[in-house]
Amino acid sequence: PATSCQKLTEVDDERKFHTFYKKRMATEVAADALGEEWKGYVVRISGGNDKQGFPRKQGVLTHGRVRLLLSKGHSCHRPRRTG
Repeated sequence: PATSCQKLTEVDDERKFHTFYKKRMATEVAADALGEEWKGYVVRISGGNDKQGFPRKQGVLTHGRVRLLLSKGHSCHRPRRTG
């Protein structure tokens, strides 16, 4: 949309998502592969999860999972105890 808001849609064919695989965060991709209603749109990859459900974090430039040293206040971190 012209107002840069979010748009939610259901896509039944899994093959339409192949244009988004193996892309980095904040990459802009043409959304023409999703169907006629997406013709001319450009979408930005702003997040995602891996196979086990762990969130992706922008700024980590590896394809695999890594252990980051995060403190309170960082995104993707929930402190379990105090101390």
